[in-house]
Amino acid sequence: MTTLTIRIEDDLKAKAAKQAEKLGVPLTLIVKNALVNFVETQKVIIGEPEVIAVTPEIQKKMNEIGKLLSKK
Repeated sequence: MTTLTIRIEDDLKAKAAKQAEKLGVPLTLIVKNALVNFVETQKVIIGEPEVIAVTPEIQKKMNEIGKLLSKK
């Protein structure tokens, strides 16, 4: 186990700590989880994930693809 020291704005730390407290977890867990996700996926997610609307037409095509894949 090791210690990581980072420099961030006081306001950012306060807001992050408040959010973590609302979830009932320590801020350290949030940071550690972000690092684990980065190592495992080799991706950095910044901002909100894009929401894709699934129209009835798209759902129909997805169902057809699902049927084809389940036959194999």
